[in-house]
Amino acid sequence: MTKSIQWTEFRALLSANALSMIGNQLTIIAIPWFVYQLTGSATTTSLVVVAGQLPNVLTGLFSGHFIDRFSAKQISLFSDAVNFFAVMSIPVLYSVDALNLILLSGLVFLSQVIDTPGSTARRVMVPELIDRCRLPRERANGLDSLVETFADLVGPVLGGLLLSVVGALMLLVVDALTFALSFMIVLFGVQAKNKPKGESAILPLSQVWKWMFAQGQILKLALYDTVINAVATPLLALALPLLAQDSGEAPFWLGVWLACFATGTTLTTALYTWLGHRLSALTLLKVTPLGQGLGLLVILLSIVWQWPLSIVGIGLLIFGMNLGVGSMVDAIVLQQQVPEDRRGSVFAAFSSLRYMGVPVGLVVAGVMIDQVGYVPLFALFLGLILVPSLLWLTETSLQGAGDAAE
Repeated sequence: MTKSIQWTEFRALLSANALSMIGNQLTIIAIPWFVYQLTGSATTTSLVVVAGQLPNVLTGLFSGHFIDRFSAKQISLFSDAVNFFAVMSIPVLYSVDALNLILLSGLVFLSQVIDTPGSTARRVMVPELIDRCRLPRERANGLDSLVETFADLVGPVLGGLLLSVVGALMLLVVDALTFALSFMIVLFGVQAKNKPKGESAILPLSQVWKWMFAQGQILKLALYDTVINAVATPLLALALPLLAQDSGEAPFWLGVWLACFATGTTLTTALYTWLGHRLSALTLLKVTPLGQGLGLLVILLSIVWQWPLSIVGIGLLIFGMNLGVGSMVDAIVLQQQVPEDRRGSVFAAFSSLRYMGVPVGLVVAGVMIDQVGYVPLFALFLGLILVPSLLWLTETSLQGAGDAAE
């Protein structure tokens, strides 16, 4: 197998991921902006956003079994097809005056219920292709994360531009089309392996969770991610869109801020892609939350002292630079510690656990913005983000992460 053929399917999978994630970035911008314009309530907006985040927790309870029972490719295709329908329904129903907040929340929930197992399935397909095509693991995982951060960079810029020109509803139309394109790429470009008929090596759900809780470092990594996501998701999906709208600067600064964040994650992801085998993953887990705290401190001071809004972008650049390597460390640890026949179940359970703090974080953020404002909220974010470093203080090695620097 030549080198170009080795990478062909992997590139197709990365392309599908990029389209789907760019679409999700557009949704992150469009939904809170649209709801806050309609209601003027941060609490109501947070509840709609929660409807889109709950599936990250709930689908971990069952989606992994479908991925293990069927092929990851089949789940990915089903996810993209239904997600296209759910997202496209929002502008269609609004155009005929048939959309209300309950129905909107339901469609957002449905979109993410379907999107979450689809994303998990594509994460399962990554190690399948790495193993089958004999790709270098650090390089392949780095490229996968680099595509993710590229989507995080392009999505906000495109979203801010489209929001200014055509409005939030057209953003959702573009989002729906990205799922359709992702479907076509996976269908024709990726030949992920199918499950042999009669194969039944699926663990009961209770045994999946029991196995994961018995793996000390996997559990610790999930708790570490839980705290970080409880800050990062409310920051990016709620606090920043509302802060930009309250600043009176339309969508311009939101696009700039999210692009600064994505630039930071892109820089560190690119660095890890090429030098990851020389870096200490354990040291990164200990140090990067402190860097995230520094970024949040810059944002907090810019709000307190009313610095130019561009300073918020600098804080987000610092925050993103220290957040960018987390998904790569997660991927490598899971790929090397989880047996192949249970990756779907364990990956989904891990994803469920790492997002458990997000709904609470979103509701708290919405209530705090309405009741006490942005300064106390960002002070809370700053305090919470320092906690994850404490989880790894006593660890001296990180199993399965290729941590050659230890």
